[in-house]
Amino acid sequence: MPCYAGDYERNAIRQRGTDGQCKTIEHDPRILWPDTLSVASDGYLYFTANQLHRQAQVHNGVDQREKPYSLFRVRIDGGPVKLI
Repeated sequence: MPCYAGDYERNAIRQRGTDGQCKTIEHDPRILWPDTLSVASDGYLYFTANQLHRQAQVHNGVDQREKPYSLFRVRIDGGPVKLI
């Protein structure tokens, strides 16, 4: 089963296949510090753009985050892991 990770340096979502190879499955300049990835039963991977790098703590007290905050999804034709 493949696994997924946010690539905040490239505004992307990466997939690691069962063969160990990684590839970008989604890239968009709006994907700002992708976080909280979740595979749903509808065949999509959901994730947020949390803009962590724009928080006030990083910019001398100036909050640079931009609303609206975003929830993205990308079709992966998979489903959540079923735990026994």
